[in-house]
Amino acid sequence: MHRLHKLISLPVKWTALFLLILLSSFSVDLLSKELELYHPLREDRIVTVRPDSGQQMSQNVNYKLEGVADRFGDSDYDGALKNLEMMLDWNLSVYEKAVIYQFMGFVYVNRNDTNAAIDVFKKCVDLNRLSNSQQQSTIFNLASLYGSQEKWDLAVDSLMRFYKHEPDPAAESYIMMGIAYFQKGEPLEALPYIHIANQKSLKPKESWLQLEVAILFLNQRFEEAITVVKTLSTYWPEKEKYWETMAGTYMEMQKDTDALAALSLGYKNDALSKKESIENLARLSLYLEIPYQAAVIIEENMNSGLIDKNEDNLRLLLGAWTAAREFDQAISVIDVLASMTNEGKLYIQKAMLLNEKGDWDGIKLATSQALKDLNLKNIGDVYILRGMAHTELKEYQEAVGSFTKAIEFGTDTNKRNAEAWLDYVSDREGV
Repeated sequence: MHRLHKLISLPVKWTALFLLILLSSFSVDLLSKELELYHPLREDRIVTVRPDSGQQMSQNVNYKLEGVADRFGDSDYDGALKNLEMMLDWNLSVYEKAVIYQFMGFVYVNRNDTNAAIDVFKKCVDLNRLSNSQQQSTIFNLASLYGSQEKWDLAVDSLMRFYKHEPDPAAESYIMMGIAYFQKGEPLEALPYIHIANQKSLKPKESWLQLEVAILFLNQRFEEAITVVKTLSTYWPEKEKYWETMAGTYMEMQKDTDALAALSLGYKNDALSKKESIENLARLSLYLEIPYQAAVIIEENMNSGLIDKNEDNLRLLLGAWTAAREFDQAISVIDVLASMTNEGKLYIQKAMLLNEKGDWDGIKLATSQALKDLNLKNIGDVYILRGMAHTELKEYQEAVGSFTKAIEFGTDTNKRNAEAWLDYVSDREGV
């Protein structure tokens, strides 16, 4: 492309707009339009390439322009511009005048005089005497300058003029058109241009992909959004927001397993750093019946300090270890949690876990600790567990005492169970 592409770059604000602007729900059906043969969204587009004029500059003009180029290269923009303005009074051909206007545009751009640059570039384009590549380059940069002034309609018009004679438009032209429509409040009109820009880009551009995702999300086109987010997470796997976004999108699509896979992959890539993300991963693992994974994640991040060792997280960890049938780990959590809350029901839960392990002495201790809670409910359950432990330890008199209290303080169900156990103890005592 022409040298001017190196002198004028897309304004930074164009490629970060999705973070700054609230999209409307404007809908445009491009397929319903009659598109010109050269239209950039047509797959069968046909363009007319301008023939190179083959015109030459006179030796005097060429010599003078070499001197102007030296001044320009030395950043003497005032001197370069003065010489170019003086040359306009010469007896020039139309081609030579077009070249001078184009060069003046370069100078004005580097002086940050956008209005003047637009004015001379328009004069250059209207003369229509440059070679095809030079003319196209000037039109493209004219569109860019209109965009920098937020004159979006003029930017669109210039780009359409550019496309009319451009066989293979660069990705930059599509993203420029997409952003122009986006700024005009027509996000769905912008979307195909942004999509093509991302497809044509030789190297993925993060801000371009972000803009496409933003439009897709706000229009609930989740299947398409997922494809773009996967590209973002592939090229920028260290960025937590893309794994979160992917998981959130899958959740919107009611694909919980895929959401879990996204968060898990982000975790394996060491990309999840916010405690909310880690907690969501753990909860989703538990919800999808992968409790061991949930427990390991919670415990690892508690130990590292990323997740607070508070009551809520300890209860979550307890539920995970219990569901995973990792009783020793669950009991360790109960010991910590119970010391924080003094809840007798936690010791009941500990006694039940110890029952799974056949730790009868441990059950006796746990039930004793549970009974210290004066607000404890279901006291009958505690005495049943305690009586069972005494029975297994052949402490029959103590067992009878516990079952008797279960009958006294327990529910009807406790009473029936206690009576059955008393019959069993009576038989055992007679052995």
